[in-house]
Amino acid sequence: MARENKGDDLTNDMLQSGWKLTEDGFGLHTISATYKTDNSEGFNFLRGDPFTVGDFSYCKLHRQTSSFDKLGIQTVTCEFVGIDPDVNGGDHTNAQMTTSGGLTTEKIETNYYFKPDIAGPPPYTKSPLGPLVSIKNTEDYLQVPIQEGVVLPVGKDQSYIGNNGACFESENGGRFLGFVDPNFTYFYGKTSYLAPQQTFSGFIYVSSSEMAKTFVDLLSVSSPDGDWNGELPYIIPEYMGTDFTYGDYNQLLLTQSNVESFGDLYKVTFEVKFSLVGWHTDVYLRIQDRA
Repeated sequence: MARENKGDDLTNDMLQSGWKLTEDGFGLHTISATYKTDNSEGFNFLRGDPFTVGDFSYCKLHRQTSSFDKLGIQTVTCEFVGIDPDVNGGDHTNAQMTTSGGLTTEKIETNYYFKPDIAGPPPYTKSPLGPLVSIKNTEDYLQVPIQEGVVLPVGKDQSYIGNNGACFESENGGRFLGFVDPNFTYFYGKTSYLAPQQTFSGFIYVSSSEMAKTFVDLLSVSSPDGDWNGELPYIIPEYMGTDFTYGDYNQLLLTQSNVESFGDLYKVTFEVKFSLVGWHTDVYLRIQDRA
């Protein structure tokens, strides 16, 4: 059957009625639109082309699909994506996150309450309950101390005990040697404890390659707050608070950052771990910040 042309000659792509705008609740806009054209040789659109209707030019072409009927008319289905200009100025969407919690084994001396609550504050008391330790002062090395009728080996001395039978190598603490007093059954022989650890997994869309690269650069870097000192969008749930420090330790660590091109945007999938003990700021810092 021969084709009979009427109306528009479809030399240009004609937008069909019924195009849809979707908002995901976090600031990402998606437009699904269908075009008709009398072009049977291929696509007329390029990735990154703006949507030209209304005030939606911030939505750029992500992907397109074409079908061809027997009369040579091409039907093009396009998907445009963009960030709502009213959400963070169009710079990034709000992060979508899921939270999971669990327990992980940690050395008991890293427990938040180890000093002063569990072991007590120094100075500690010399006691025969713990193992013998080497005398560190070289001028005392050849002395043979005698305590309560017991002759100690050359160069050895008794260790020191704090609360709950916590044993240390020196009066002021030093290396922790374990819980050595069997009268404290809840601590005796214990070397570790189950520490809580939260994991925040999520994704966010950003409008600049520089921000996407920053996510990559900050991998394995700890943070005292939810936006890595203002270098990232805020990616931690607000109900967790704003301060994530424990002494010289930051309690947040960026453990994953994956980047995917999405239209004219970048989709960043990330994972952050929260630890009560945290990660020391001199160890978990950006490569270019290392001295």
